[in-house]
Amino acid sequence: MPITEHTRHAAVAGRFYTAVPKRLRTEIEGYLAAPAAPRAKAYGVMVPHAGYMYSGAVCGRALASVEIPPLCLILHTKHLLGGGDLSLAAYREWETPLGTVHSDQALGNALAGIEGITTSNLPHFGEHAAEVVLPFLQVLRPDVRIAVVSAITVSADAAQRVGSEIARAILAQSDDVLVIASSDMNHYADHEETMARDKLALEQLAAFDTAGMLEVCHRYDITMCGVGATALMLETCRALGATRVEVLEHTTSGLVSGDLHQVVGYASARVL
Repeated sequence: MPITEHTRHAAVAGRFYTAVPKRLRTEIEGYLAAPAAPRAKAYGVMVPHAGYMYSGAVCGRALASVEIPPLCLILHTKHLLGGGDLSLAAYREWETPLGTVHSDQALGNALAGIEGITTSNLPHFGEHAAEVVLPFLQVLRPDVRIAVVSAITVSADAAQRVGSEIARAILAQSDDVLVIASSDMNHYADHEETMARDKLALEQLAAFDTAGMLEVCHRYDITMCGVGATALMLETCRALGATRVEVLEHTTSGLVSGDLHQVVGYASARVL
């Protein structure tokens, strides 16, 4: 994997989460103190990626429910233009207010060799979906190393093909790897409609049915922004030997903001 930039500086510190290190650590430790489920070894986990005041608790409680190994692969929504449909970030390290997280060269090289994955920093410069996960990993596992791939929506066949190749790359590593999908759920309907729409997708997720999840999101216009990343996570985990999915939490921004008319859904799940 060619390194095209040395450091990926924090882009949303001070906006999506506090830029004050001590305050950030204290806030994260609070979220982590109440796991959504007893901690278990998992193949993968899905977490939301909004501002911490809205989804930080859901993200933290989910990550506290899984063991964090030395290596994490973060698959996230491609919100920004540039790069390919699946773009591997080529930074040597990622900076947050809590310090730096190093990219893993071996895993990056293996991912870069997969057909369909291109190497480009363009969709990662100002992207928040991976960045907001990093401080949680730093608190849970200070020595964690990462690889980061942004993803558009993919077909079920593509998710299975690429997921199988990602799993092969993971199995070639000397350390265990946790696959993290960063995704929010439905956007900008009211609270009740969002909960109902999300439930359709989460039922398919809980059934470990990648094709079903993609299909209901398309049929019912469920704007789950990381559906492609989640599909890849599911199929990667399946190829690694996972057999079931547990949905951990589901809520919306309206329960924090008080505005129930236009909300974003947040959910978490782990793959075991």
